[in-house]
Amino acid sequence: MIDRQDLQQARDDLGRKLAALRRSRGLIQEALARQVHTTRSTLGMVERGRQVVDRIFWLQCDTLLDAQGELLAAYDAYRHLQSRFQAQQAEAAQRARWGAVPEAVMAAGEATGERYGEVGDNRRPPDRFHGERPEAGRTTRTGQVSVVNAVAGRGEEADHDARSRLLAELRRHLLAPAAPKQPVEPLTLSEVRQRVAHLHSLYQRGNYAEAVRALPDTFEQANLLTRTCTGTQRALAVGSLAAANLAAAKLTVKLGDPSLAWVAADRAARVAAEQAEDVALVAAAAFSVGTALLAMPDRVGDAEEVVLAALDGVTDTRDSASTGPRVLSAHGALTLLAALIAARQAQPAAVERHLDDANALARRLGADRNDLWTGFGPTNVMIHRISIAARTDQPQLAIHLGEQLDTSSLPAALVSRRARVHLDLAAAYACSPGNDPAAVLHLLEAERIAPQTVHVHGRTRHLIGDLLTRERRAVTPGLRALAERAGIAA
Repeated sequence: MIDRQDLQQARDDLGRKLAALRRSRGLIQEALARQVHTTRSTLGMVERGRQVVDRIFWLQCDTLLDAQGELLAAYDAYRHLQSRFQAQQAEAAQRARWGAVPEAVMAAGEATGERYGEVGDNRRPPDRFHGERPEAGRTTRTGQVSVVNAVAGRGEEADHDARSRLLAELRRHLLAPAAPKQPVEPLTLSEVRQRVAHLHSLYQRGNYAEAVRALPDTFEQANLLTRTCTGTQRALAVGSLAAANLAAAKLTVKLGDPSLAWVAADRAARVAAEQAEDVALVAAAAFSVGTALLAMPDRVGDAEEVVLAALDGVTDTRDSASTGPRVLSAHGALTLLAALIAARQAQPAAVERHLDDANALARRLGADRNDLWTGFGPTNVMIHRISIAARTDQPQLAIHLGEQLDTSSLPAALVSRRARVHLDLAAAYACSPGNDPAAVLHLLEAERIAPQTVHVHGRTRHLIGDLLTRERRAVTPGLRALAERAGIAA
């Protein structure tokens, strides 16, 4: 068993290793902090083992101090130790709250090298998603990843610094991309498309830190292809570049900078316009622009204008028997975004109309899919109904719909979306008198599935803070620890 002393010892060793390398290079803390875009106080906390921060920091330090991978390996070893500790804690908490995990489920995971609830566990029997407290020993199909807090270290300052650093990385790559220090060996079109798909997968799995790390090289290779490919291959290269910008826009919205997201989304729309015959790609780019505008203060009208215009552009495909799943999925995603916009504008009739239209498109699609990384399908329509109910002061409706939701048919990559269901239901339960324990259980389940999604989500952070103000430790035993992991002061 791993205990907190083991973790602290590992943090101390990691900090001492960094300090020793810094001194051997003749650098003072302030000089190194400036080069890795942090503060001297944060660097000092890291060297004293009080803070760990994210992988990007350690990658930069490893490069600047010419550590030959030593620092990065030590950081990864610490995170592995931490993830094992958190898994032990989560399992112990689960046993205390819901009873033991059935031995047959554990044995099945161990036989395939997979732990309960981690990526790839697709053999569990179909399970209903219930809004109430999960039954003893049951698993939900919403769980896909183990609890590993890869975005931030402990404490409010660490959480803020980590998200700020990720956004700073994105800004550099989107607004002032650095020229490569040496000639880049070009990848094939197939390899670049795989990298773009991996970038979206990282986002959908809630691994924002790794997605930010993967972004610059993907951009560089996609840009290179658009300059070197011709004919049909160039059209595919342009589509890859547009898709990479779509991923960047999603990341920046999630990390809290919608203005920067608008830059990436607008860039995706301009690139997609080169391939105007690709109706699905153009619609996906418009969806990204609309999402960014909706996240900005006082831009809901602009978001509505963009989305409704885009919907007009794909309406002609509604009755076409030849319409493929990419177009149907992009059309459906736009329609769901229109419903969210109408909800923001307090237009319930328009909300229902858009949701009904989305449901009809989902029935035509026939299954839950992930074309163009939209995650569109019948289940996603229900998820949006729950989200809209939770956001429009209809908590009982959200809870009722949550009891009917079955997420087992969602594509495996949609980890973050599964977590968002729990966040919406947590908000709904928190608005219902006496239901704080159920709200905390949903928050903990969301964190188990996709910790970074929980820790960077603005509304959820406010919700955790509100729950803390009326905390009753006897009935919400996991709340304070959750707040600590998310860097929210009690």
